[in-house]
Amino acid sequence: MLAAIARQRFALLILPVAFLLGCPPRRVDFGKDGAPTSAKDLLARVNFAESQVFSLKGDGRLGVDSPQGKGSVTLFAAVQHPAFIHIEQLDFFGKPQGVFVTDGERFGLYMAQEGKFFRGPATAANLSRFLPIVMPPSELASVMLGRAPRIPIRSADQSAGAVDELEMRFDDSLQLFVLTITRGKVRQILHVQPPSYRVVKSRAENLNAYELDFSDITTIEPSGVTVPKTAALDARLAKTKVELVWKEMAVNEAPDMTLFDLAPPEGIPVVEVDANGDPSQPPAQ
Repeated sequence: MLAAIARQRFALLILPVAFLLGCPPRRVDFGKDGAPTSAKDLLARVNFAESQVFSLKGDGRLGVDSPQGKGSVTLFAAVQHPAFIHIEQLDFFGKPQGVFVTDGERFGLYMAQEGKFFRGPATAANLSRFLPIVMPPSELASVMLGRAPRIPIRSADQSAGAVDELEMRFDDSLQLFVLTITRGKVRQILHVQPPSYRVVKSRAENLNAYELDFSDITTIEPSGVTVPKTAALDARLAKTKVELVWKEMAVNEAPDMTLFDLAPPEGIPVVEVDANGDPSQPPAQ
């Protein structure tokens, strides 16, 4: 009697396991065009998806974890391809404490605590005056728009001795495509989410580069374009992490170019700086 009961219990345990083992793989939505036929096809879909968002504007939160400190701030931001950026750091009452503006060539930075307006070339060094990251404005604009900057792609060039390679595989456990771009000793690995074909993770090997993670991929109706609402950047060598979370956003609206005006606030002294961020020497009299 006891043996019969034990056999019944064992059978009840085996049934769920057998059911799980026999389950068909999850169906993947590859979109209306089906699965990519090659790595080149996959990269083309990624490029297309990213190119559909050319401007963003809205409120958000910026979190920073760096050797200089850890915290988060509320901000208003506007960004337009290729390198137009407007970021306001707001206090508890919504009053701007810092405003960074660039058109990709020049930048302006108003710092309320210092009561000064800094202006000069739009270099990575000058961008780092406002954000704890070192990158050119065009690259920052790409990240804010949900694009993963990539290592340059070029065809075989015998004189340069370098051949670019593209490889693609599908990771069943992650339900993501893994796209590997190789140029010489440098490799970039992109995790791509179908059917949006948005990059959700970017990593580079043999290169001093930051890591990127995009999440909360949102579809904007009625256009159907997709955009990640969270972008996280990890510069490991600099021990710095930055996360931008869009709370509210307007996508691809007609640009308000006054947001990118480099004129200083009235009555605020201007400090001209060079490409390294150092104050420019006044011309000799």
